[in-house]
Amino acid sequence: MIMILILSVFFLAILGLLIKFKVLGYFIYLLPYILRNLTNLSKFHTKSRKSQSIISSEEEAYEILGLKPGDSIEKIEESYRNLMKKNHPDSGGSEYIAKKINSAREFLIKLK
Repeated sequence: MIMILILSVFFLAILGLLIKFKVLGYFIYLLPYILRNLTNLSKFHTKSRKSQSIISSEEEAYEILGLKPGDSIEKIEESYRNLMKKNHPDSGGSEYIAKKINSAREFLIKLK
């Protein structure tokens, strides 16, 4: 209940500023886009949590990153950066492989 009150006050303050600076029309025009992106952001956040359990063993994580067991965090980070340059989805790589690489890095860093 108190959260709703805080959000209402915040919304009214923003609305007042928008009216004062005569940009309310732009805000109303952009509101659907803003709301859509906020909901997509929350979906992304929950999706990223689900993908953290892809790696099942330390050996698998080292194999994915092309390292030997016991390599340093610096080696892990270097291998991670090199592999992500080649396999990032934004540059034509597979999203699945990028998730595996990310999970392997997170798994090994948590162990160190």
